[in-house]
Amino acid sequence: MRRFTGSALAVGLALCALPGAAWAQSKDITFVQMHPVIGVGEEVFLYAVPKRLGFFKAEGLEVKIQGAPSGTVAAQVIQNNGAQLGTTAPESVMQMREQGGDIVAFFGLKRNAGTFVVVMDDSPIQKLEELKGKTVGANSFGSGGGFSLKQSLNELNITPDQYTQVTIPPGPAAFTALQTRKFDALVVWDSMLGVAENTGLKLRKINISFQDRLAGMTVAVNGAFARANPATVAGYCRAMTKALLFTKTNPEAAISLFWQEFPNVKPANLDEATARKNAAHVLGRFLEMALQGQPDNSPLGEFIPTAWQNTFATFKGLGSLKGSGTVAEAYSSQFLPACNDFDKAEIIKQAAAYSK
Repeated sequence: MRRFTGSALAVGLALCALPGAAWAQSKDITFVQMHPVIGVGEEVFLYAVPKRLGFFKAEGLEVKIQGAPSGTVAAQVIQNNGAQLGTTAPESVMQMREQGGDIVAFFGLKRNAGTFVVVMDDSPIQKLEELKGKTVGANSFGSGGGFSLKQSLNELNITPDQYTQVTIPPGPAAFTALQTRKFDALVVWDSMLGVAENTGLKLRKINISFQDRLAGMTVAVNGAFARANPATVAGYCRAMTKALLFTKTNPEAAISLFWQEFPNVKPANLDEATARKNAAHVLGRFLEMALQGQPDNSPLGEFIPTAWQNTFATFKGLGSLKGSGTVAEAYSSQFLPACNDFDKAEIIKQAAAYSK
C-alpha cells in the first residue's frame, strides 16, 4: 500500500492550524481521508474513479487528496481549512461542533461501520456471549471495533476480566494467531477480512451489536466553504456518487482505474487477473457494509437519523461529547438531491461496458 509522504501529511496538519479564510467560488479543492495509507477502500470511488473517468473535470473541479492519521484529525483539518472536505467519523463532527466549529456531514458514506468479530469457520463460537473466558485479538480496545466489542460484552454482563484482550496490529500475524488457536476470535474490519479471505482462509463473521447501532463513516465539509461554494460541494458530491455507482456495478473496472491513478499500490507478485479479482473482493467487502440495507431506488448517501442519535447518546454517556450541541446540526441532507442528480442508468451502462 502507498503511504502519503511525510511532507504532504505534515503540510496538511500544519494547514489545520491556520485561521479561518474566505473562499471565492473555489473550484480547487483538497479532500482529506481519515487514514494515512492509500489502499483499496473509499479512495477508489471518492477520488481515483471520478478523476480517471473525467467526472471531476465535467464539474470543473481540480481535486487533490491527502491523508490524516484518524477521523478526529481529519475533522480538525477540515474545520481549520487544511482541506475543504473529507471523510471522518460522526462523533468527530459532533466533537468539532461542540468546540465551536461548523463542520457538517453531507453524505452518509457507510451505513454500517463494517467492523465485526471473526472466528475460524470450524469454531464452536456462534455468538458474542460465547466469548466469555476466551482470548480475543484486536488492533485496539480503546477505539473502533475493539471498543464496540467491549461495550457489547458489557451489555451482556461480560466484564473485561472475564475474557482475555490481546492487542495486535492488523495483518497476517493476527490471522496466523487466529488460525493457530492462540486467539479464539479476532476483531477485524471489512477490507481486512477481504484480504484474509483472498489467502484462502475460511472465516465466519459475528456481528458486534453495539457498533451496528452507530452511524458509520461520513463525508463532511467545512461549513464556511459550503456556504460560499455550494455549487462546488454539489459538483464534487455528484462526481463522487457517480463513481460510487460505477464502482458498485463493476468493481474490477474500478480497480483498474484505481491502479491507473496509483500504480505503485498494484501487487507486483500476482498476475493481472488474480490481482484484480482479489482487489475487487476486498472492495466488495467494503461496499457490502457501506451499502448495507440501502433501500432500492432511494438516494445514495442518505443518513440514518436513529444511528446518529445513538452515536450522540453513546459518546455523551462515555464523556467524549458534552451534549451541548444537537445531532440535527451535525449533518445535512442539503446536497443529497444534487449528489444524485444524474442519469443512473447511463452510469450503470458505462460501468458494465467498461473494458478493463
